[in-house]
Order: sequence, then C-alpha cells, then structure tokens
Amino acid sequence: MAGLLVVDGTGRVEILNPAGRRLLGLASECVGVHYLEALVSAPPLAAVMTECLETGAPIVRRSVEMPSTVTPSHLGVTVSPLAGPGDMRGAICLFSDLTNVVELEEQLRLKETLARLGELTAGIAHEFRNGLATIHGYSRLLDPDALPRQYRPYVEGIRQEAEVLGKVVTNFLNFARPEQVLFAPVDLGAIARRAADDLRHDLPERTTIAIDGGFAEIQGDEALLRQVFGNLLRNAAEACESAGVTPAITIQGQVDPAARSCRVSVDDNGPGIAQDVRERVFRPFFTTRSRGTGLGLAIVQKIVLMHNGRVAIDASPTGGARLQLTFHLP
Repeated sequence: MAGLLVVDGTGRVEILNPAGRRLLGLASECVGVHYLEALVSAPPLAAVMTECLETGAPIVRRSVEMPSTVTPSHLGVTVSPLAGPGDMRGAICLFSDLTNVVELEEQLRLKETLARLGELTAGIAHEFRNGLATIHGYSRLLDPDALPRQYRPYVEGIRQEAEVLGKVVTNFLNFARPEQVLFAPVDLGAIARRAADDLRHDLPERTTIAIDGGFAEIQGDEALLRQVFGNLLRNAAEACESAGVTPAITIQGQVDPAARSCRVSVDDNGPGIAQDVRERVFRPFFTTRSRGTGLGLAIVQKIVLMHNGRVAIDASPTGGARLQLTFHLP
C-alpha cells in the first residue's frame, strides 16, 4: 500500500490517494489545500516535500521517522520534481509504511547486542559465583556462639551480603544464559494473572493489581513470559514504594485484529520515568537505584525479543510509568 501525493507549483495539493490518506490519518482528499497545511500532522514528510520543491533535486528512498500521533512510525519516501509553467515546480511523492521493516531491523540489532553482552556476562558471573560459594561456605562453618559477642554481627553480615551477591550473580546468569524457548499456545491473560498471584505476598503491603481488557493466545514460553510479568510488577511496586506511594498496578490487555497483535500495558501510580532516561532503562546494568543490578528490564526486553515482540515505555494515565508489550498473533 503506497501513498501518492502530488502538489502543483504553488504548493497546492492536486492528488492525495486513499492509501495516502489512510497512512496519514486524514479524512479528506485535501485537494486545493497547501501541502504544509495538509501535512500539519506529519512534519517530517512536509520537510521532505519542501526540500524537493526548493532544490529541484529528487529524493530517493529516504526513511523518515514520524511523530507519535501518526500510526506508521516510519515512512519510506521518494519525491521527484515536476516541471511547471515558468519557474514554478511541483512535486510527486510516493510514500509507504516502513514500520515493520524498521522494527525488525531494530529487533535483530538488539538480539545481536544482547547475545554479545550475554557471552561476556556469563564468564564474569561464573567467576564471581565460584568465589562467593567459597565465602558463603566458610561463613557457614563459623559458629557465632563460639565467637565473642561483639564479633557475631560481623559473621551474620558476611552471610547476608554473600546471599545478596549470590542473587545478583543469579540475575546475571539469567540474563546471559541462552534460553531454550519451548513454544506452545499460551494465554497472555492467564500468565499475567498467574504472575500476579505468585507475587502477592512478596510485594509491599496493600499493593493492588488489577487485570482488565482483552488478551490473546500466542505462541510462547509460559515460564519466561511469567518472568516478564514478574519483573514488571516488581519494578512497578519498588518504584511506588521508593516514592512513598502505595502501589496500585494495572495490567491492561488490548487485541488488535487488524494489526494481528496484542498489546499489554503495565501501569503504575509511581513517580514515572524521566523522558531523558527512557531510552536507557533497557540497557543492561543501567539502574537508578542504589541496590539495583540494572538487569530487570533488560531481561524483560530480551525475553520479549525472543518472542518476536517489542517493549516500549511511556507515561501512565495515573501519572506513573507505563511499560507496553506488543506481541504478534499467530
């Protein structure tokens, strides 16, 4: 499906075909309207048209990123000048939706990056695990009752820190270890409810989790997808608790038959995630918490990518953060 836009030497729209109107979300043909007015919701496309009209040079197969108000996030654009009376030039523009292509390229790039990081992390984590096992083992051989009273808290501190670091190493290995995904038909709604039930006693007191909307059945690994929802729920609850807010978390599902996809949003009422760090929160080892490992959301992204899905971050209507997962339907 390709959009066709033709403007005359004065910049007035002569043709905007139905496919073009659908891609741009326009209700009318806009014939006779200046192209800058017609493309007010698509400034990147208007800028490409302006460049061609001003320079008279053709623009071939350029990819432009569209604003969030336009459904296709990326368009492939080709613009050619049209000769007009006198020095006046028009232009003919062909554009198509490249969103799926760009997202696929991004998924492949992320998979390669995560695979390389995983190999490095696995080696480091195994070395740490061996040393920690020795420290933890020796600390267990120490009998606190046989020590002077003032030294007993030190032994307990060694044990506790060794256990904490052991959990950190386990998280490293969970991120690094190549997973053997066992695909089978799974219901996303049932998995979300199971993950919520599993965590009810681990989350802060009075935490509420509401699950609403429509969910679909996809081909996926139930255990890994439960881990995704578990990580998202823990992150949301911890963010709320650190801000002094009682966690109120909502998991909302929405099936889009036309796009053959299911979107699942996890919203919280916490402080949200600042715009300038949203692109970094999925990077392995990036964290804003003093005790965090920065692997929770990285693991979420890795598992979602393994299911050929994508994950994005936005602001929640409740003022907190929204993590949105998108899965393709079989």
